[in-house]
Amino acid sequence: MPEIVLYTAHHCPYAHRAQIALRELGLSFKEKLIDITVPRTNEYLNVNPNGMVPALSYDGVLLTESSLIVQFLLDSHPSHLLKGSTEPSGALQRFCMGYFIDIYFVKVHPTFDKIVYAEGSLAKNVAVDEYVGLVAKYVEPLLGNATPFLEASKRLTLVECRLM
Repeated sequence: MPEIVLYTAHHCPYAHRAQIALRELGLSFKEKLIDITVPRTNEYLNVNPNGMVPALSYDGVLLTESSLIVQFLLDSHPSHLLKGSTEPSGALQRFCMGYFIDIYFVKVHPTFDKIVYAEGSLAKNVAVDEYVGLVAKYVEPLLGNATPFLEASKRLTLVECRLM
């Protein structure tokens, strides 16, 4: 088994992705909590000069960026989360999941930040209405063909790891 150290913050949604993937894959790992509410320590900046979480040490190799960490883990440890690209229908499943994730993060998610940072109830309500409209326009049409993930799956998949 590889030696895995996850540098994380439990309240960081991007770090959740790596935590979920590691736990769902059943991999043993050490967890080092990083306080992201204060400037990073020199100790952590020596590990990860960009200071962001998550960071993952995998047998001594540092990996950063949550979506890439998740993809690396799934490629390195085949499981129910994502079919291999050479498995029957694996390439198509990867495309469909990747397309769904990309559409959400490119077309819809930027509006979520507007909700979080809106000042005042009127601005928040406008942002919520915009978000709901974008979900209806871009996400809902994809749900009819979402059989390998979301509610049609009995277990978590790459989509849930990335959207959490």
